[in-house]
Amino acid sequence: MKNNAGFGDKYRRKSGWTRVIAVIAAAVLLLSACSAGGTPAAPLSGKTVVDYLGREVAVPEQVESVAVFYNYIGQVVALLDGGDMIRAVVEGMKRDELLRRKIPGIADLPVPSGQSSINIETMMSIKPDITLMRYETAMNAGDIENMEKAGFLYAVVDFFDIETQRESIRLVGEIIGRTAQAEQYLAYYDQTLALIRSRTADIPEGERIRVYHSVNEVVRTNHPNEISYYVLEAVGCINVAEGFSTAELGGKVNVSVEQIYLWDPDVVIANEPAAVEYMRTNEAFTGLRAVREDRVYQLPVGASRWGHPGSLETPIAALYIAKLLYPTHFEDIDIREEIRDFYHDFWMLDLDEEEIESIISGVGMREPKDGRQ
Repeated sequence: MKNNAGFGDKYRRKSGWTRVIAVIAAAVLLLSACSAGGTPAAPLSGKTVVDYLGREVAVPEQVESVAVFYNYIGQVVALLDGGDMIRAVVEGMKRDELLRRKIPGIADLPVPSGQSSINIETMMSIKPDITLMRYETAMNAGDIENMEKAGFLYAVVDFFDIETQRESIRLVGEIIGRTAQAEQYLAYYDQTLALIRSRTADIPEGERIRVYHSVNEVVRTNHPNEISYYVLEAVGCINVAEGFSTAELGGKVNVSVEQIYLWDPDVVIANEPAAVEYMRTNEAFTGLRAVREDRVYQLPVGASRWGHPGSLETPIAALYIAKLLYPTHFEDIDIREEIRDFYHDFWMLDLDEEEIESIISGVGMREPKDGRQ
């Protein structure tokens, strides 16, 4: 399957209470800056975009430099061929092998946004045209006040499902002047999911594979406001954790070993090699059907961990999972060739067989952090 070359209602799947919180938070951030004597950055001539919080942001017509405060946003900028604009990153971006190949010198870029607060002095030395940050960062009133007092322009880019991910890609494309590249990727995104849905739509309910998705840890699974939740929905399997949690956006869904046994899934997929190894070898899981039948699978790792809540590679991850679960429905799909084409067409990287195998196995694609993959 070869690839062919304004925000909607981003909150429609959230509860009404979450919508209210987002609106109030945005207003509080603006008022806090003003009451502290700070002056938000003056509107710039150019174009106006609407960010994840619904803020109208005036950005320069020609953006030449960006600071990135979220791995996912950095992946999108790189995907849209804007890697040379990046002047600041988060630490995790330096650990991804494909990002290091795509953006030479990324390991030497400053990290002004850490686990505590934004370093305004570092930002002053960079002076980016715009800073792109996630929802969680934008909810830190102190950091936002400091950014606005210093005159830094920022936009909030985030997502929680397939539609809002598509919107986030389009937003970044508008901001950095890469709309054509964004639309090309979104066309591939839509075509791939449409193909998957067309082939799995008629699978009888009794033949649908029951899947447990281990997210980062064995006993953590999909949050109903995470992209991985909707990937499983798109591929036509049964997510055993569906309906288990009704937590609001931003939470984690932790489960017990006993609960996993109650679900007793046909298949387990995981985005961390350590989780796969633990489930396969730990005595606590030997009675699980998926373990007994050797159906515990590692998801690939490319520019991100496929199936991770912050992963950009949603369409190729969905195709991989669909072929893994329903091989007879995707016999004509050569997944290795799909992976090769994906990174050639969108990352402009030519991968050899060994590199493709590394992506599929997940081994060596992320530099270890604190001794972990």
